[in-house]
Amino acid sequence: TRGHIECKGLILKDGIIHAIPEIEGTLTGTELSHEAAVGKIARHEIEYLMARGLSEEEATATIIRGFLDVKISGLPEVLQKQIDAAIDKAESGF
Repeated sequence: TRGHIECKGLILKDGIIHAIPEIEGTLTGTELSHEAAVGKIARHEIEYLMARGLSEEEATATIIRGFLDVKISGLPEVLQKQIDAAIDKAESGF
């Protein structure tokens, strides 16, 4: 058997994230992997994009869209629309 969990979180403003991803295997030879990333947008990343002509809001939105742009093969269309709506909301200033 094989298992993989992927978890990403992005803290915006004064938000918090609490995630407990768990993966358990009980069979000999089971292959399990886990990946998790949680972080804030680094100021230097925003300033880098601003130095190339973007406003602070555009720079932040660009980073958020890149982080949240999730295209998963086989994902139900209704869920993809919810993800896209959340990204659009974040881009419009939360």
